[in-house]
Amino acid sequence: MLKERSFLNSFVWFLCLSSFGIFCSSQEIFAKDIQKDTGRIHLVRAGESLNKIAHRYFSLTEAVTIGGLIGEIRELNGIQGSLIRPKQRLHIPLSRSTPVEAKTVPKERDFESKGIYVNRYSMGSKKIRWLVDEVITPVGNTVILDGKDMLGRLSFPSEVGLAREIGASAYPVTPDPNKLIHYLHEKGLHVGVRLVLFFDPLLAVERPELALLSKTTGKPIREYGKPGWVDPAHPVVRRYNLDIAKELAGMGVDEIQFDYIRYPTSEIIQEPKEARRHEIITQFLAEARKELAPSKVLISIDVFGIMAWGRPEDVRMTGQKLKDLAEYADVISPMIYPSHFSSPFQGIPKPGNRPYFMVSEACRRFSDFLKDSRATLRPWVQAFPYGVDRFNKDYIIEQLRALDASETRGWLLWSAGNAYGVARKALDQWHNNEPLKEKNLTAQLRLEDRTVLPHSPAHLGYP
Repeated sequence: MLKERSFLNSFVWFLCLSSFGIFCSSQEIFAKDIQKDTGRIHLVRAGESLNKIAHRYFSLTEAVTIGGLIGEIRELNGIQGSLIRPKQRLHIPLSRSTPVEAKTVPKERDFESKGIYVNRYSMGSKKIRWLVDEVITPVGNTVILDGKDMLGRLSFPSEVGLAREIGASAYPVTPDPNKLIHYLHEKGLHVGVRLVLFFDPLLAVERPELALLSKTTGKPIREYGKPGWVDPAHPVVRRYNLDIAKELAGMGVDEIQFDYIRYPTSEIIQEPKEARRHEIITQFLAEARKELAPSKVLISIDVFGIMAWGRPEDVRMTGQKLKDLAEYADVISPMIYPSHFSSPFQGIPKPGNRPYFMVSEACRRFSDFLKDSRATLRPWVQAFPYGVDRFNKDYIIEQLRALDASETRGWLLWSAGNAYGVARKALDQWHNNEPLKEKNLTAQLRLEDRTVLPHSPAHLGYP
């Protein structure tokens, strides 16, 4: 009897150990495999897809995107298409035992940054490699990623309560932002993240009590057929955006860039009761400065190009008072897109066709505003064809030449759709070109500086 019990006990232990071994083979990462960098075997479960499996292991691989990892798994296992079956054994190309942790690389505020904007679609696709390797790395040092876009969507998984409540992070394009940031750091790039602040259709729809109201109708201001703007003075709106900024700073980004840090220009709104618009916008930036200070990230803001002319009506409408904002921002990035100035402008029938003059004049005026401030001037460059009769590489080079002769510290190329084919050719030529000749600068700036003609930022192509 004792022998039979001993045999049964041994048999049970054998089954347990066997089951545990199978469990480990499908759930755990073997240390010897990690040491040899040979990956591991995943046993497919019923209902699993390649996408789901890729998300599970993504943080432990060298892949930059989920699509890239799916491609690697297919190639490694000889899979055509996406069809896999239960109990199928898949080789997974693991390269580390724990997820990578990115760290902020602090920069001085006058760091000369030369970069491009990368939207959420490029961030989550193989295009990110082309943008990094072919467009910016050969001549620049910076990428500005989408953090929160103009629909109110976050590009990364978030633990911010309100973001989860309204579904802002329901569809992140990068499941592991630490990994993407680390990859970009390894490429020697300064990593900024753009947050669209007070234009937030998702928040305005899901939390209508936070929406900015029209003075004429008393209802939420509508853009593109639905509520779009939230109230910059509302504590919940401010807290929401500050929490997102702090969360990103904790992920290791180097810069937080605030876009739409303003009021709308297209409709009369119910005026704030306790302060003027520019005071509310400046107060928000002051709060951000204080809360982000421990992370050592740079703080940059996007402003209208027209703000360089300092018209009181533009300041009152947008809330962007440069001298006040410059006290709390490390970098001011004006959107000096020649095509976005109203026509005619200062005697120029079509400013979109005068890239050198428009950029030179705007930079001169911005430099005067920021002369005694702590902020660095780093403009956005027009890398898209809107409002231009002849958009080509020379159009971009003319803007770069204007910036080269100004008191700016670098530049950023903007193409909302990340169509940087023309820009790439321009940057290649610019990189090998001769410095700007002073006589060229003098000749183009002889245009009479006439009084600014009446216009509104609403005419600049922005809501």
